[in-house]
Amino acid sequence: MLRALVLLLGAALVLGGLWTALVGKATGAGIEAMGVGGLLVAGTLFERLRYGETREIPRGPDWSRSDETFVDPASGRRMTVYENGRTGQRRYVPLERE
Repeated sequence: MLRALVLLLGAALVLGGLWTALVGKATGAGIEAMGVGGLLVAGTLFERLRYGETREIPRGPDWSRSDETFVDPASGRRMTVYENGRTGQRRYVPLERE
């Protein structure tokens, strides 16, 4: 929900900035609106690519399954946590993939 609102706000800022440029009043505020809106959209989309929605079970000697489980509020699926003992990195995997 929050992700969709941020994307909508970013798109509105980009479109508003473009509209001011097309009307012929390309002011600093219009350019800033396009820049901020573009950053919001790009950052929100990059976050999904970088962290992923869910991941496969990690493989390797440093990874172990923890006892922690939870229900992901976005998908409603039951998730379990895998931890890398060397780096402290965590990955969340749906229980049905195990």
